Amino acid sequence: MTAVAWSRVAVVVMVTVVLQEAVLNGVVIGGAHPDAFVALAVAAGLTSGPQRGAVIAFGIGLVADLFVLTPFGLSALVYVIVAFGAGATASLGSGRAPYGFSMVVALAAGIAATLLFELIETLIDQPQLPSAELAAVAAVVGVANLVLIVPAKAALARAVRSRPARELAGVSGGSALR
Repeated sequence: MTAVAWSRVAVVVMVTVVLQEAVLNGVVIGGAHPDAFVALAVAAGLTSGPQRGAVIAFGIGLVADLFVLTPFGLSALVYVIVAFGAGATASLGSGRAPYGFSMVVALAAGIAATLLFELIETLIDQPQLPSAELAAVAAVVGVANLVLIVPAKAALARAVRSRPARELAGVSGGSALR
């Protein structure tokens, strides 16, 4: 990726920080709130493939770690695994994943990320959530990802695109006259 693409990704991450901190942290359902960073990590895997998506998700995770009370690097680790899994799942198909497929992957990845957070916190002897709260958090994060994946995927796809917009404007299908 170019420096311009990385700067666009940084802008998307900063907008996500504002959205998460100003809006989504105030939306509490069953004691849990949506996590836009998970949706952004999944979108990174879906739009950029498993390897580049994991690299982007690592940066997203480092930023997310600044705003949570877990050990620094835990979000980065979980987001790398989730983005790699989402990217690998998307690459099994014919390339570009349609939104329906993306939404199913986002739901599953949101639940998996929550469970992976809990598993790693258990392994490193951090406080764990009771089972009922864990189920609520997994459900809220998973369902929120259904909604958040569409704009997250669109924003990241635009940020990491490799060709300038004016080159894309000249591409047309059919028998268009120039």
